[in-house]
Amino acid sequence: MSMDAKPRPMRRLTGLLLAAAAAVCVACGDYGGSSSAGTPAPPPGSNPPPGGGNPDPGAGTAAGIAAFEQTVYPLLTTYCGECHAGIGPGSPSIAHPDVTAAYDAVVFNQKVNLVSPSSSRLVRRLVADFHHCWSNCVEDGMAMQAAIEAWAALVTAGPGGGTPPTPTGSIETPPLALAQGIEDTGQERYAQNLLALWEFKEGTGTIAHDTSGVAPAMDLELTNVRWLSNHGLEFLPGKAQAGPTTSRKLYDRIATPGTGTQQYSVEAWSVAANTTQEGPARIVSYSSGSDQINFQMGQVLYTYIFRNRSLAAGMNSAGQPELTTYDADQDLQATLQHVVMTYDQYRGRRIYVNGEFTGDIDEQGPARLWPWREFFPFVLGNEATNDRPWLGKLQLVAIYDHALTEPQIIQNFGAGVGKRLILRFDISAWAGAGALLEFTVSEIDDFSYLFCKPTFITPSPNGQRVTGLRIAVNGQAPVAGQSFGALDTVVTSARQELSPQCSVVAKEGGADTDVFTLEFDVLGTFAGPVAVMPPPPPPPPPSTEAFPAEGIRSFDRIDESMAAVTGISAATPAVNAAFADLIQQLPPDFDLRAFASSNQVGIAKLALEYCDALVESPTARNAFFGASPPFPFDSPATTVFADPVQRDRLVAAFSDRMYGVSLANQPSRADVGPVLGRLFDALTVNCTPATCGATRTRTIVKAACSAVLASPGVHVH
Repeated sequence: MSMDAKPRPMRRLTGLLLAAAAAVCVACGDYGGSSSAGTPAPPPGSNPPPGGGNPDPGAGTAAGIAAFEQTVYPLLTTYCGECHAGIGPGSPSIAHPDVTAAYDAVVFNQKVNLVSPSSSRLVRRLVADFHHCWSNCVEDGMAMQAAIEAWAALVTAGPGGGTPPTPTGSIETPPLALAQGIEDTGQERYAQNLLALWEFKEGTGTIAHDTSGVAPAMDLELTNVRWLSNHGLEFLPGKAQAGPTTSRKLYDRIATPGTGTQQYSVEAWSVAANTTQEGPARIVSYSSGSDQINFQMGQVLYTYIFRNRSLAAGMNSAGQPELTTYDADQDLQATLQHVVMTYDQYRGRRIYVNGEFTGDIDEQGPARLWPWREFFPFVLGNEATNDRPWLGKLQLVAIYDHALTEPQIIQNFGAGVGKRLILRFDISAWAGAGALLEFTVSEIDDFSYLFCKPTFITPSPNGQRVTGLRIAVNGQAPVAGQSFGALDTVVTSARQELSPQCSVVAKEGGADTDVFTLEFDVLGTFAGPVAVMPPPPPPPPPSTEAFPAEGIRSFDRIDESMAAVTGISAATPAVNAAFADLIQQLPPDFDLRAFASSNQVGIAKLALEYCDALVESPTARNAFFGASPPFPFDSPATTVFADPVQRDRLVAAFSDRMYGVSLANQPSRADVGPVLGRLFDALTVNCTPATCGATRTRTIVKAACSAVLASPGVHVH
């Protein structure tokens, strides 16, 4: 069974930048000193003088590495080495076999915060992102936090204490807080064809107002949500719901026969709390319950779900079959994303993430929206019946009676979201009277800020040189990890944008208390000390082990494969619950060398759930084994398995449906028959009609089913 991914369009650089916000940790690096005039800068092309602070927030050098080796390093090599040892797919190499290389990867990529260990990215990746936990995510995160706390205690008590040396002659601007900024209205959004708009700027109260100006206003009543300081709502879980009367304007403008547009768009700036939510969890829903839906934006793990009720053949009242982004693409991430779902009478449903079409095609195609119902409520963060909660944040939601075009979607993505402030740093002491460096600053999430559009403003542009810009938070600037660190340009205009990039900066105390300063290697005719990034570690020696030609299906593809060959939906409650419990026990990637006995146990348990659902459903088992005549599931085992015809019938069904027919390198019926025959004999030995009735028959069929379904013939490719 082919699981090949379809071709995908290239993601935009800006989309990758926002996605990178999920990988940011609280900075731990160089501490800046007090402002001074600096030293005269060398001429362009010459090397600035060496200097800079110690990148380790503890003892640094050998003592800091020794503390790391005793505390955090054993966890990294034991549980992260498969991907992050320098030869796997993960970056950076935090589990490198060379402890110094691993230490550099952790420190210079800001993966720990020794001042606040719970804020360390190594901890947050486990407890917040559920990233490849080795047992229980919360417990694993606490173990990592304890190790970082032990590291902090060692370096504080060790030689040199806990504060690195302060560089002299640094170029450091006066500090600014967010409260000193002015709000930026930003790029204009596409606002035609709006039906409803929620920008969540209220900041307090129990109502989020529809600010589209289209009557009636679909104001949302809030339940168990938290206002965000940068405009938005956090669902804890909770919901925001409009009444059916005001919600009816969606039906009237979009779906009414004869006058409705028969097209629409749903736009959201959202941050999923994690990538383990299912249901689908409701992000945006125009519905009255889980089986009565006009349209819906939902989440299942790493995928977006788009349901839409229409006259299309086979479409049910819940808007299914749904359009789903492809599992392997993992379009949905636990970071700020711009998601637009459009529907029109030419292409049907389409999904865009961060300005890009995902490439997923609506096989149902377009059809009229006449089956929509007039009096459904509009809900964010849950179902109207409160049984499909979604955990996450919404910073903007908009509904249009028009399918947005790609340029319009890109325009709204470029406009951004949330509260954006303009901060202007005084650099006149080094660049001349009236000189400022301006940034547009916003909060990405609970852990980071985004600094964009660094713009040099001066009444006298005279070729001022700007090199090595870093943003410090509360006096602490990272040695690496900020995109402006490699900046080297000359100012030739009165208002000059220095870089098209943005830089993610870690929070420490929060938006109300953090203050920011700028540090430079060279500014105007002055030079400060240069923070030196260590050279990248050499790669470990190449493995002499031959890479296997075969691979193992990963957790999501295992689930998809079992559903496809048995005909049992992965959404079946018992199967779905088993998959959620076993997901960490299933293979995380395709490398057969990493396959462990625990993976096989997990596969076997999941196979048994699928086989149980198959055998206990008369409809499903008739479809699988044939209904003419039906297999005698209600007959005693002694009768059924004494009949060679019935034994051969089971062998044929399992072999042909699960292994395929006439496929190279796959077991055939002739291979499968003797093995299952021995299983049938073993499970019916000493049976009598009284002791091995119909229940025993179904149990034996389930055992044979799970033996084949969990075997390498299904999962190794």
